[in-house]
Amino acid sequence: MSGGATEIGGLRVTGRLNDGYKEILTDEALGFVRELVETFAPRLEELMQARKDYQARMDSGDLPDFLPETKDIREGDWKVAGIPDDLQDRRIEITGPVDRKMVINALNANVRVFMADFEDALAPTWDNVIGGQINLRDANRREIDFTSPEGKEYKLKDKPAMLLARVRGLHLSEKHVLTSDDKRIPGCLLDFGLYFFHNYQTRLDNGT
Repeated sequence: MSGGATEIGGLRVTGRLNDGYKEILTDEALGFVRELVETFAPRLEELMQARKDYQARMDSGDLPDFLPETKDIREGDWKVAGIPDDLQDRRIEITGPVDRKMVINALNANVRVFMADFEDALAPTWDNVIGGQINLRDANRREIDFTSPEGKEYKLKDKPAMLLARVRGLHLSEKHVLTSDDKRIPGCLLDFGLYFFHNYQTRLDNGT
């Protein structure tokens, strides 16, 4: 540990670590995130630079066109994979932030799918990001509840909507989790890595 950071799983965490957060930010979970960062962060940097280069060309007068390197794909004989059984019916779908009360109300709503949003619907504060991971973990375990300051209780119904998690975009970094050389990691890799690590087996056990 140095500079006010705690080393967990090969990453340096500068955000507050209370007991609930420690259940999410385990050595194993952040070790998985670190592997994702080592594998994919260099490619993400290339993509972000390519985005800037493309914008510069558009600003100088170039017009959008198909990429020559994707010609074989466009002209090839291929098709996408089928829609998973859980997502066959998306006629009514809502989205919203990952705070506890919202997650319960959204999953209990008369909808088919709730997309829990770590990007546009969420201010990416440390508490929102890690608290959201706790909330989605508890929702997948069917253990989520909430009591308002007025004493109103919220619980998950027997057959909630399908829960999807939307991670942050490629351009957003996470300032509270750093590599060993003090570089911010991509927010999308933290969001995906923690969600996948803590929920994959639970979702399989639930038959989804």
